Amino acid sequence: MLAAGDTFRAAAIGQLKVWAERLGVPIVTGPEGGDAAGVVFDAVKKATAEGIDVLIVDTAGRLQNKRELMDELAKIRRVLGRLNPAAPHNVVLVLDATTGQNALSQIETFKEVADVTGLVMTKLDGSARGGILVAAAKQFGLPIHAIGVGETIDDLRPFNAQDVARAISGGSL
Repeated sequence: MLAAGDTFRAAAIGQLKVWAERLGVPIVTGPEGGDAAGVVFDAVKKATAEGIDVLIVDTAGRLQNKRELMDELAKIRRVLGRLNPAAPHNVVLVLDATTGQNALSQIETFKEVADVTGLVMTKLDGSARGGILVAAAKQFGLPIHAIGVGETIDDLRPFNAQDVARAISGGSL
């Protein structure tokens, strides 16, 4: 199940609805500009009632300098913890490869607010080579779960260190 917890970015809910349809999975949404933690609360309740064992929550807050989005992320984490003390089981930070060195400050901030447990790096299909992944892995010791090299479901690939090293040195993914 997907939960559309990014209620702030225009079209975020619509984009996630498209992905839910493509994947054939249910989605829980709320109104644009609504309470993201409320959406997550509803999604956890629905997933539990329906016996769904994986709930992926999309949240706002990619910009760590947007305090209100970071506060909302912390609130979502608290709501999840109240509903299930073990939740969230994984907190994956999705980074844009074109952000370069700024990714390190993003990881640091998100680790503090959301206790990030792993990374995904997207937009590796453009000019960005993903060298920041090496620095991030070394500095924070977080696993890199996947990389994105396009916009289709097949373009989200499991992380393979050899492939990324080849791309960093000028090869292709």
